[in-house]
Amino acid sequence: MTHDQEESKLETIAITSFDGCTLVANQFGWADNGAIILSPGGGQTRHAWSAAASAFAREGYFVLCADLRGHGDSDRAPDRTYSYTDYARDALVLSDWVEGRIGVKPHFIGASLGGVAALVAAGKIRQEAFASLTLVDVAPKISEHGFGSIRNFMLESARRGFENVSEAAAFLSTHFPRPNTETRSPSGSGGLQKNLRQGEDGRWRWHWDPAFVETLYLEPEEFERELTEAATNLIIPVHFMRGGESELVTQEAARHFCNIAPHIHYTEIKGARHMVTGDQNDIFLEAALDYLTRPNLDRARAEK
Repeated sequence: MTHDQEESKLETIAITSFDGCTLVANQFGWADNGAIILSPGGGQTRHAWSAAASAFAREGYFVLCADLRGHGDSDRAPDRTYSYTDYARDALVLSDWVEGRIGVKPHFIGASLGGVAALVAAGKIRQEAFASLTLVDVAPKISEHGFGSIRNFMLESARRGFENVSEAAAFLSTHFPRPNTETRSPSGSGGLQKNLRQGEDGRWRWHWDPAFVETLYLEPEEFERELTEAATNLIIPVHFMRGGESELVTQEAARHFCNIAPHIHYTEIKGARHMVTGDQNDIFLEAALDYLTRPNLDRARAEK
């Protein structure tokens, strides 16, 4: 059996995190060229990365995609309280698991909350946590309006729920008119069902724990303070990608990030909003692979 044939047979695994929380993940490919962890944003599942994971695996990488705690098939937090530090510690557990399994330190690619987790991990807990860090539309300074809009969108749908999957698809298309890789399917709304759960009241709600929004998305000022501190401590190679039309990470926010962490490599993905991989997945993949294959990237370190 060839590597390509083996890569197509993904394996679902469970990894126990620092507090006993089980993180469910898919693993792809072989580590001919290294390893990559793909971490989704808040409100997404590991399936949001499926197309990218297969593409990276074809390029010779071992790839791990895990549901965040409180999302998808992963456990909810034991006390239903969520913090950026807990997500960061989960990221470190995944990195240690990959290194133990494959024998190499993984590159980490995180979108939105997945990127926040890795930024806090590498900036505040363990500076050489990953071989490199790619942040997809996440920065220390974010739009307060965008922050609030996302929180309100998530809470509204979490509390109210939907009568059926078609209603959920219509609600999503109203807020995010450009479909992303997680929700696109030949039958329209059919691809959404794996991301919804039907409650005892018969209504359908998203796969994630509403408590993660209620306890995590509270204070933009605290978010900026914590992530700015983390960014100033980064020593590993960092690739910062921003959606050119992002409603959350503005051009001002990009300049701020580049100023406090001048060694980072910055890429703007034109035509993409916050859901970069959904809007411009091919361009994202090209830019990500170009960065990962740069000579001596694994030995590069920022000058403090």
